[in-house]
Amino acid sequence: MITDTPQDHRRNAPPIKIGDAGGTIALTGATGFVGRHALARLLADGWRVNALARSAERMRRALADLPPDARERVHVVDGDLADDDALRRLLEGADAAMHVAGVVKAPDERTFLAANARAAARLAGLAREWGVPRFVHVSSLAAREPHLSTYARSKREGEEAVMAELGDAAVAVRPPAVYGPGDEATFGLIDQLTRSRGLVPGRKDMRVSLIHVRDLADALALLARTRAGGGEVLEMDDGREGGYAWAEMAEEASRVLDRRVRLHLLPRPLVATAAHAADALARLTGRSFMLSREKVNELYHHDWVARSPKVQERLDWTPALQFADGLLDTLCYWCDRGRLPPSRLPARLRKHPHKGRAAK
Repeated sequence: MITDTPQDHRRNAPPIKIGDAGGTIALTGATGFVGRHALARLLADGWRVNALARSAERMRRALADLPPDARERVHVVDGDLADDDALRRLLEGADAAMHVAGVVKAPDERTFLAANARAAARLAGLAREWGVPRFVHVSSLAAREPHLSTYARSKREGEEAVMAELGDAAVAVRPPAVYGPGDEATFGLIDQLTRSRGLVPGRKDMRVSLIHVRDLADALALLARTRAGGGEVLEMDDGREGGYAWAEMAEEASRVLDRRVRLHLLPRPLVATAAHAADALARLTGRSFMLSREKVNELYHHDWVARSPKVQERLDWTPALQFADGLLDTLCYWCDRGRLPPSRLPARLRKHPHKGRAAK
């Protein structure tokens, strides 16, 4: 139960020194793909974490992956982003906040805007009331092109709301395509990229920046401990200047897998037809699908290359994994779990696939 007003809370609290070990950070999205990695990294850095949890079962699974001593520093706040009381409890005593939660698929515009824009505005407004000195907002590179989709527009509006509320106390991060072990959303892509002949949607002239999830989590954790980038929207990548074309990804995959990988680009009309069918099914069932007519706009946009200002231009930080090593790391994970056959691995790793993983 909150007994102080926001003003009393900060007046009675000791001076905040961002970066001190043992501080408390409020985290949303801790049960999601990026959020689980962010949670682990924040705990490794010594933070106590107030974690918002809508699903007790998903939170239980996220905590099960952590060492026992780390679990003891997680305070689970039951509720969701529409619950102001839960958000106040989440932010109470916080020295920083990290907003990772959001949706990448939704049945309609209203749901996208509620989850990605209005929720960000609500959390940022309460963080301002409580005087939280540092707010790391995780957006998406899609926010750079809000005309392409409702998702992209909702992420852009979320950024704008956070900055309007918090100014220099906030930094917004636009990750490019995020991949890594355990991500169901990119499993299909990893599957196609490790076949002899893979099928992918896209254009020959498109270029895309990438980031491995552990690098993203490392960067977010560093941003939480500093005031770098205050008031800015920062993009990021894995250090590959100019990003990757599909042909270059195939070359990198061929090199690291020790065999030839060929990618064939699916024509837009074919993917658009499938998207129309997915939209029709969504209307009939009320379910959300990753593929939609608007998602096709994103998939066939030619330029998803990160631009300045970048996170690595504001921090003493260098991404550890470029695509080849990150691909192998992710492939080993799925092969270990039987989701992909061991034959996808390079011959040197088929008996011991764990040896191909990057250091955690």
